[in-house]
Amino acid sequence: MKIHVLIIDDDEDELMFIVKAFEYLDFPFKCTWAKNGEQGLRQLAYITPDLIFIDYNMPGMNGLQCLEAIKKMASCKFIPVVLHSSLMDQLIRLKGLDLGATTCIRKPDSINELINFLSMFLHEHAIIKHDNSEK
Repeated sequence: MKIHVLIIDDDEDELMFIVKAFEYLDFPFKCTWAKNGEQGLRQLAYITPDLIFIDYNMPGMNGLQCLEAIKKMASCKFIPVVLHSSLMDQLIRLKGLDLGATTCIRKPDSINELINFLSMFLHEHAIIKHDNSEK
């Protein structure tokens, strides 16, 4: 099963960093990119991803505003959302969780840190499952 990830982030380098981490994991995936919250909301009218990454610090609609709008959409209520930011602090984290984020993280400094986070998160939230019968 291919998982579909929507990444809402104005920084293309961050997109490439997340995609690279997914490439290291041993399962098929597809990434859709939205450069801002407004574009992400428009895309969600047509797609239903398995996971959404939202950057907190974006011009226009910030990550909390985007998260709030996403969680009001019936089709997105149960999609796991990771709110991430290089500026993540306790106040942003608490607001994010209150608005429906599954988790709020500081953007990892290394690809290995992101790979480890994704591996644990995807298994913990049953986005991917290992089926030993396939091996």
